[in-house]
Amino acid sequence: MEESARGNGTVYISYDSEGKVEICVKNDRNVGSYGVFVGDNPFDFALPATLFQIIVIITLSQSLHFLLRPLQTPKFICSVLGGILLGPSFLGRSEIYWKALFPARQSDVLIVMSIVGAIYFLFFVAVKMDLLMTVRAAKSTWLLGIVPFVASFLVMSILLNLFYSPTNFPPLIASRLSISTTMAVTNFPVLTEALSELNLMATELGQLAMSSASFNDCIQFSLIITHHIVFTEQLKFQVLAVVSCILFTVFCFYVLKPMMKMIARNTPYGKQVKQIYVVLILLGVLIMSGITDMIGVTFMIGPLMLGLMIPSGPPLGTILVEKCEIIISDFLLPFFFAFVGMTTNLASLHSWKEFLILQFIVLAGDATKVVACALVSMVYNIKPKHGTVLGLMMNIKGITQLIALTKLKNNKLMDEDTYSHLVICVVVTTAIVTPLIKNLYKRLHRVLNSSCLYDEKMRTIQNSSRNLEFRIITCVHNEGNVRGITALLEVCNPVPESPLSVYVIHLVELLGKSAPILLPINHKQNKKFLSVNYPDTNHIMRAFENYASNSYGPVIILPYVNVAPYKSMHDAVINLAQDRMAPFIIIPFHENDHVDLNGHVSTAIRKLNTRFQACVPCTLGILVDRYSRLGDSNDNVKSYFHVGVFFIGGADDREALALGIRMSERENMKVSLFRFVVLNRKEYESKSLSGGEVSLDEEAQEEMLDESLIDEFKGMKFGIGNVCCYEVVVDDGVEVLSAIRGLEGDYDLVMVGRRHNIESLKDEEMGNFIENVQILGIFGDMLSSTEFCIGMVPVLVTQCGGDKRVSNKLDRLGSVNVSQRSLMSNK
Repeated sequence: MEESARGNGTVYISYDSEGKVEICVKNDRNVGSYGVFVGDNPFDFALPATLFQIIVIITLSQSLHFLLRPLQTPKFICSVLGGILLGPSFLGRSEIYWKALFPARQSDVLIVMSIVGAIYFLFFVAVKMDLLMTVRAAKSTWLLGIVPFVASFLVMSILLNLFYSPTNFPPLIASRLSISTTMAVTNFPVLTEALSELNLMATELGQLAMSSASFNDCIQFSLIITHHIVFTEQLKFQVLAVVSCILFTVFCFYVLKPMMKMIARNTPYGKQVKQIYVVLILLGVLIMSGITDMIGVTFMIGPLMLGLMIPSGPPLGTILVEKCEIIISDFLLPFFFAFVGMTTNLASLHSWKEFLILQFIVLAGDATKVVACALVSMVYNIKPKHGTVLGLMMNIKGITQLIALTKLKNNKLMDEDTYSHLVICVVVTTAIVTPLIKNLYKRLHRVLNSSCLYDEKMRTIQNSSRNLEFRIITCVHNEGNVRGITALLEVCNPVPESPLSVYVIHLVELLGKSAPILLPINHKQNKKFLSVNYPDTNHIMRAFENYASNSYGPVIILPYVNVAPYKSMHDAVINLAQDRMAPFIIIPFHENDHVDLNGHVSTAIRKLNTRFQACVPCTLGILVDRYSRLGDSNDNVKSYFHVGVFFIGGADDREALALGIRMSERENMKVSLFRFVVLNRKEYESKSLSGGEVSLDEEAQEEMLDESLIDEFKGMKFGIGNVCCYEVVVDDGVEVLSAIRGLEGDYDLVMVGRRHNIESLKDEEMGNFIENVQILGIFGDMLSSTEFCIGMVPVLVTQCGGDKRVSNKLDRLGSVNVSQRSLMSNK
């Protein structure tokens, strides 16, 4: 009988005893079926089986993530648990189910899809990583990158050699050393993903952990390459391995990197990168992974190296992440985790004693890392409790550990039981550590164990000296914010005795990057970086520098760019205000109509402003500039600038009036104070600005502070014409609103406090029908609406210190951070 393959089947040719030819064709289709109506079972073919696996795996992983989200469980754990449920540990124990859903002929498809998902995930993590910034930070915190890793590695290696010797475990030193290295190392991709889910990337501890993890990655890759070279038996192959690694590195830095920079430079500003470049780069990920696998190094290094060669941020890094990250992270990557879960067979564990011993050994290594981090942190003047949280962050495990464990199992460096033990250890450790970090890391606690950076005293406009520089931090989102803010700065009266020192921060949403940055724009290297990645920033800062040059008084512009997610963008700004002891922060309102924002960005900025209000350590000013003339250079009709201050009472109103007093000292200024006297306020129980009850003495003190500042205002050139004071008598809050409508005038700017210390004017009772009452307050929203001067007058709403009522409603994880540069410069 002869056998040969023909098309989609196998042909059998035989001869019977009479010499007649018999031809049999066996249909051997493995891909697609003709349908159930012709008798085909869809699960006998690779295509329908694969499609059904995709549906089941993704649906199960997303369902588990939804159910476990209150526990802050990372996504990858949900996917691994889904794989364990689908695998031989639970549902896979049914032979009928297992052969139907995961037939042997289709297993290679699942493995390839899982590896491809892991490859592209590592690539995108490297794309979002700013290599230069990470290396700088790692150089400053190298002890945190080395000592905890070495301590954990030594403890686990010693304990494994002394206490762990299962029957099927390979009797090789390399096995125990490989396990110790894999479980002791902290990988940048894993840590970045976890901190992003916890909203901790922008915090100081988050940045310290990421820089330390990048140092761990360098150590791990060095060990992998060294292991590959040393354990190659023949000298000839050792030389080839060294040469191939060197050539690969040279190719990356001297061929790939210039090519990526050229693509970024040749992309016009505001235009997307050409589609052909995106396709070639995504194809290059697989090529690079294949190259590093062929030369004997792990396939993980190829995509990581290619990702590091791509300039992070816009235009190239951003477009790659925007186009492909979701389908990789939410579609392909769950296959890898599910594959790991399905290869973890808890039902076949032979000895629970060995399981507990191995869990204890890894736990001891993790505990050693926490202790080492706490001790080493004191070298950097970091509080021990924050060093402990940093150690917990460094114990987060994820995809790189799972890849390494799978590779060790395939290379026969560990048995099946040990592999299952360690997979469970990765899942359990991360599941415990993640909520611990969330609960231990509290907002508004500085990491440095030093009081030299700032003190706890509230910095306000009112307690700022008139004979020192007036420090202002102002935030802008785009060029549309510049005109109004520069006009506001000018009327803040910069004079030689009290010049303005303005920290201008361009707020940029974090796209195509992993680590947030707060970067001063004073160095040539930084300007070159910005000209490629953030050209808008240079235009904005040039406009502020032009204003400073043309101002009638001394103004110093200190430009910064803050690249961070909107949910934690306020962290670096608040921390800078503390470090520089700035009494005043100015932020633009999210509905300023001359700023072109889409719905997503407008909502994100609104939430950002709320976070500013919850955490601000000084006076905050929200500039509402709808359809206004503020900063209009063509308006030369008026010979003076008219500011109206609406004063009801309380610390917020006092800050508005204190700023008005400063403005009144400027030439060509007119400041009108409208003080509202509420006749029946004694009938209501007064509240503190934080919402707690106050005593009568405290209430009297508040009234005394109000009267004192009003008397100071009246003494400012009163009667000359540039300072006017009016008292408006009302019975309650409703009459205040009616009186405001009757006080329309030719104002260039109106100022009012956000909160007031009269119970009858509470926002909660009166503001149900007002859209922006939570951000602007009752009267701020009223003054900025079309009911007052048809909405043409800009409004500055001031707030003195953070609002605990708002703070309690916000996620406490976005703690204020100090930049690495600030941390090390103040050490």
